[in-house]
Amino acid sequence: MRTERRSRAIFSMLPASLVLFASLAFGQEMTERHIPVGAYPYLKSEYVALGTIVDVDVEAGIMTLDINGKERSYRMTASTRIWLDRSRFGQTTLDGKLSDLATGLKAEVRSLGPERRDVAYWVKVQIEPP
Repeated sequence: MRTERRSRAIFSMLPASLVLFASLAFGQEMTERHIPVGAYPYLKSEYVALGTIVDVDVEAGIMTLDINGKERSYRMTASTRIWLDRSRFGQTTLDGKLSDLATGLKAEVRSLGPERRDVAYWVKVQIEPP
């Protein structure tokens, strides 16, 4: 009888906990855009890279970074978020597009994980002051 009540209580809390965790994931992505390039707390993650843009092929949707002397290319998809970090000159971060990326700019990229390391989940680019 007691375990039945416990089971019902756990199952009744399950939908609420799923909504909570989903909102936390969404909140993390929304705050990520406001963290300056290079200040990401998990920069040492194997799925996050920091480097300098050496090539951008807008037609193919590919950006290549120089990461500590090694080049790595990332493919952009329709769902890849691109943010233009303007914190160096006291302005807010803007949403960007692939054509906003230029060689020589410092960029931070998070890939989609172990199976899709070459696909960018988000890209944050440090814009130079005007």
